[in-house]
Amino acid sequence: MNKQKIIDLLMGYSLKENINKPIIYYYRREQVEQFASYIIKLENEKDSSGKLKNTWLANRTEEEMAELFRRVAEDGLVFDGKHITLQPTGISYDYVAYKNKMLLAYPESQIDVSLVYEGDDFQVAKESGSVIYHHNIKEPFNRKEENIIGGYCVIKNKRGEFLTLLSREEIEKHRKTAKTDYIWRQWFMEMALKTIIKKAVKQHFSDVFEKIEDNDNENYSLDNPLDLELKTKQEIDEITTLEDLKKYYEKNKGQGSAFDEYIAIRKNQLTQQV
Repeated sequence: MNKQKIIDLLMGYSLKENINKPIIYYYRREQVEQFASYIIKLENEKDSSGKLKNTWLANRTEEEMAELFRRVAEDGLVFDGKHITLQPTGISYDYVAYKNKMLLAYPESQIDVSLVYEGDDFQVAKESGSVIYHHNIKEPFNRKEENIIGGYCVIKNKRGEFLTLLSREEIEKHRKTAKTDYIWRQWFMEMALKTIIKKAVKQHFSDVFEKIEDNDNENYSLDNPLDLELKTKQEIDEITTLEDLKKYYEKNKGQGSAFDEYIAIRKNQLTQQV
């Protein structure tokens, strides 16, 4: 991947085929350079054994990278490699990026997205369209992943006041629709928060988040079998070659239709990355 070519494509210098067409979008150079540096860092990132981690990038072009930047920029957001990242499955937004988009659309918005743990005192009510809630955190310095029982998102702006609640079971169900479980295993609490605000904007602000949802939903598949054991899904997600997937299947086949379905889904994902 050529860093300068990505920059040139986005700054409009090397688009010879479009030389007589007006450039619609104008990007800040520092943001473009930040993005190009992020892509090069991804391409060269290595695991603990010294092997390249993101071999799927070898089949991508500078033109494709520039287009991904443009897709994010259309919503007024910056592809910073922190709150908006690139995964093998597509562009991924975290819960901060969702909050930032809401504040761009409705600057007066008050947004509270939080997790509720065992022992917390959480009470909520709606009165004449107003959301009234109370969250007393019992042990603020003992917030363990296994003690999460659910979460909520409250958004208040000129369109109204909106409440979204998700139980731990519902969060886990959304998790199983992810095309890969890697990010969930590394950042469960952050992904849980994202899931909650993602559900909230889908219900109440779908017109504002249409493009973001189109991009982010590339990381999910409603075809994923929800009755597959999470541990088994994680094992399959960790397989990075078709040969290893075949070996895994031969060793573990006979576990039912959900297992066979997900093996086929992972096979398709790996085939597309080749």
